[in-house]
Amino acid sequence: MAFKFDIRESLRREIPRIARERIDRVIESLSEKPQPSADSIHEARKDLKCLRAVLRLARGSINGEVRRRENVFFRDAGRSLSAARDSQALLEALQRLSRRRRRHLQETTPKQQSIHEFIEKVRGKIEQERIDRLPREMLRKLVQELRGAKRRAGLWFDGTVLQPGNEWGTFVGTGLRRTYRQGKNVVWQLEMIGEENASDETWHELRKCAKALGYQLRLLRPIWPGPINVLLREIDQLTDRLGDDHDLAVLRSRILNEPYSPSENQDSADTRHIFLQSLDRQRRKLQLESLHLAHRIYVEKPGQFEHRLAAYWHAWKFKSHAKNRRKAGNPNDGALPEVHEPHRQAKPQPGVIG
Repeated sequence: MAFKFDIRESLRREIPRIARERIDRVIESLSEKPQPSADSIHEARKDLKCLRAVLRLARGSINGEVRRRENVFFRDAGRSLSAARDSQALLEALQRLSRRRRRHLQETTPKQQSIHEFIEKVRGKIEQERIDRLPREMLRKLVQELRGAKRRAGLWFDGTVLQPGNEWGTFVGTGLRRTYRQGKNVVWQLEMIGEENASDETWHELRKCAKALGYQLRLLRPIWPGPINVLLREIDQLTDRLGDDHDLAVLRSRILNEPYSPSENQDSADTRHIFLQSLDRQRRKLQLESLHLAHRIYVEKPGQFEHRLAAYWHAWKFKSHAKNRRKAGNPNDGALPEVHEPHRQAKPQPGVIG
């Protein structure tokens, strides 16, 4: 099934179902014969991030020790697959940067030719290091552990007491509000220190927060698809740009750490410097675009954002119950509760409350 809640079912049932389905997808990706492809590894890692986002969403209803244990397991599983993806990501970042350079070139000069040769040299070294195959025994063990995690997903809510009328707050509201707050706090940090002074880790943290929020909103999309889809498009644009920026940051570090050959002359050093300048200009552009998008996404206070989504949820439930009553022959179903859209400011004031 798609990565979304079936709102006709209770969240107590839906959250474990979603978790089991994502785990099945990871197992399927890792069981590809003769070895998982780079695309399959990429999909497995995305599904593991989905699982962590589900845990964060349901934090108000899962025992803290259980949630931390499962989060660490999914995190470490993703990290164990990262080596097979990181080199591929570097190659893709290098390819995108090369394409941008070629589009802006009027003619090929000796200097441009030397930059091209430098890019090809870096590409060749990354190709040599790319890990196309993961140890079969490691994959077999990980698949076994994932099957155990799938069985445990059915026990996540053991001992959870649901207060009447508080399904949203228990299973979704607490986690959604915290996820939104974490991203908003990172945006606030960028405002305070200045985006030009922000570390690579801070930009990457914003991407992780936005990714988690996007996964959680995809689960909730059925309750009010129009407004949620608008927000998801902006989140996707943000995470795409931050993902490109992260890949370029890793590539930059790789080039800086590339040892100079004794045969290299001043022209070779100049070539490296020019290439790094081009890379830095592209990163600056991506970061400015990302911050603009982040201001739009995190314009609300966390409590306001969660209350708005809760209003969508309750409106959907009300509409669903009214429809069922009409089918049962009772047309007196009342009026739908009013739901207000937030005012989208161009830029929020620094600080986080809510």
